[in-house]
Amino acid sequence: MKKDKRLTQFSQAHGRLEEALAMPLSQPLVLDGTIQRFEFTFELAWKTLKVFLEDQGIQCQSPKGCLREAFRLGWIAAEDEEKWLALLQARNMTSHVYNEKMALEIYQTIKKHACLFNQLLKILPLQK
Repeated sequence: MKKDKRLTQFSQAHGRLEEALAMPLSQPLVLDGTIQRFEFTFELAWKTLKVFLEDQGIQCQSPKGCLREAFRLGWIAAEDEEKWLALLQARNMTSHVYNEKMALEIYQTIKKHACLFNQLLKILPLQK
């Protein structure tokens, strides 16, 4: 049950992120709103991984640790490892002092790699 609930929350957050990414960047607050939605989505992604890994008897305590285990198990393709690590770095950068140049860089990383969340949402339900 915990897996289903976490997966639903992750899916909903991903949907909200996709809505934000579809909006023109020229609109006020789109940049900030997209980054905020990305933060929620990334947090739910790694916490969902954590729940699925625990169900397999694997413990992880951090986003990077959970991503490593997902790579090892093949839940995340090896060719996507650097992309996921770029998302992790973008997530870590969001907590630093705000400046517009950094925010635009984070936004571009999100836009470039947001499809990874969808891939994860497709593969996790297949894990028993």
